[in-house]
Amino acid sequence: MANLSLLSKSIFIFFILSLSLNDSFSCLHDQREALLEFKDLLVRDLIRDNSTELFLGGLETWNSSSECCQWILVQCNSRSSSQEVTGLNLSSLFPLLGKTSTVLALIFRIKTLMSLDISYNSIQGEIPGTGLGNLTELVYLDMRGNSFNGSIPMQLFHLSNLEFLDLSDNMIEGSLPSDVGGLKNLKQLSLEANVIHGEIPEEIGNLTELRKLSLPHNQISGRIPLSILQLRKLELLQLQNNTFSNEIPPYIGNLVNITTLDLSKNYLTGEIPSSIQKLGKLETLQLENNMLSGEIPTWLFDLKEMKKLHLGGNRLAWNNNITITPKCKLSSLSLRSCSVRGQIPRWLSNQTDLIFLDLSKNDIEGDFPQWLAERNLGTIILSDNKLTGSLPPQLFQSRNLSVLALSRNNFTGKLPEINTSSIMILMLSENNFSGPVQNLSPISIGYYCWTCQIIASLAVNFQYSEKIA
Repeated sequence: MANLSLLSKSIFIFFILSLSLNDSFSCLHDQREALLEFKDLLVRDLIRDNSTELFLGGLETWNSSSECCQWILVQCNSRSSSQEVTGLNLSSLFPLLGKTSTVLALIFRIKTLMSLDISYNSIQGEIPGTGLGNLTELVYLDMRGNSFNGSIPMQLFHLSNLEFLDLSDNMIEGSLPSDVGGLKNLKQLSLEANVIHGEIPEEIGNLTELRKLSLPHNQISGRIPLSILQLRKLELLQLQNNTFSNEIPPYIGNLVNITTLDLSKNYLTGEIPSSIQKLGKLETLQLENNMLSGEIPTWLFDLKEMKKLHLGGNRLAWNNNITITPKCKLSSLSLRSCSVRGQIPRWLSNQTDLIFLDLSKNDIEGDFPQWLAERNLGTIILSDNKLTGSLPPQLFQSRNLSVLALSRNNFTGKLPEINTSSIMILMLSENNFSGPVQNLSPISIGYYCWTCQIIASLAVNFQYSEKIA
């Protein structure tokens, strides 16, 4: 009997511990109910739309017979005897339903959220400021790839714990308010591809933890604020495709951690600031399509980490009287319309990592160099120059060449046989080639047009025979 009594006590203790253990994995009732309501709302729409395949993307694990902290797409953090929902990854969950932003009301009831990803769901309407303001614990917020419109609600700028904010690829309007300076813990701010206008507020300089500032493809105007120079931890600055004017801040070289600086396609004036030579970590510098002037500084090629350098489409001038020995290994170079004269610079032959080369709209003369034909680049753009002679056969044997633009030069002779299927864009118009187009029959042209979107611009001033070999 004593042993039986001891066994009974042991079973009772085990039962109590089991209940305690199960409770530690239970989530809050109101959060669980909010998520179930959210699921029901989406599933009803899927059924009403007569979807042939009911793809729930993880929502099939959301049911009343299990704890929400065990569901797919849900993350929890244990606190005391229950678990609170701290993360929801709902990316690309319902992109075809065309839901309005009111669908988020149920999500905004979960005030313990620290991470929320609702990207790529085609959500329409304004961002609900009141509901978003409830999520005061948010650290990570990803809302890109939707159809949000209107301005950014002020409540968002009061989420002081935010470290990651991405509202890219929406239709957000209005200007970036000075309240953005309140997000002092922010490490990444991405607002690209919206309709944001006005100037960047000086308060952007308060975001001293920022590593990435990405605002391209908007309508932002005015000068680049000097307060940006306070962002000493910044690694990536993307302001391309806006309407910025005035000069590049002269002391932009103080941002010593920058690896990517893209200011292309604006209305920036003045010279390339000399302070940029202090950016020892710089890998990408894109300044093309502005109104910059002056001589292209040779010290740009002394930046050892530089891989992508695009300066074309400005009023910049290359010094043709000097010879340089770059310390960098470039993969992409654009000196379009930079007054390059003479032969194609010989120093390029040592750039063995080069994939993209644009020297169009210059005064380059001479033959197409053999070393360039053997380099196996992916893109070669030499249009609008004064190049002469015939093309090396090796050029059309490359397995990597996808874009070849040689229009408006003075090339002559027969076009070499094309022994590559990689070319997608081929532009040879306004030259003096003669003879048949080898190995590019109408059948193959049609095939490439269908599979590779080939552009065969061959006809103008091209002396070819009636028979295509």
